Amino acid sequence: MDPSPRNLSAVVFLLLVIGTAEMASVGAYTYCTHLSGSFHGLCVNDFYQCTDTCLAESPDNVDGACYDFPPRCYCVTECLNII
Repeated sequence: MDPSPRNLSAVVFLLLVIGTAEMASVGAYTYCTHLSGSFHGLCVNDFYQCTDTCLAESPDNVDGACYDFPPRCYCVTECLNII
């Protein structure tokens, strides 16, 4: 019994979908942080100042957040998650 062209097309399509999904999962982005180079002072109540400083520092920065004790400004970037 020969395989039908319809079944063969379905198998090729499924392999294409699975391969594409696997490639997308390997190159997924995650968030990385680094200490701001130009923010001065503590991140006490004004979180927006940290965000504004980080966004002005680099177009790669997507946000700013306060971490540590005492709180310091960290810039958030998207980085490639290599599995």
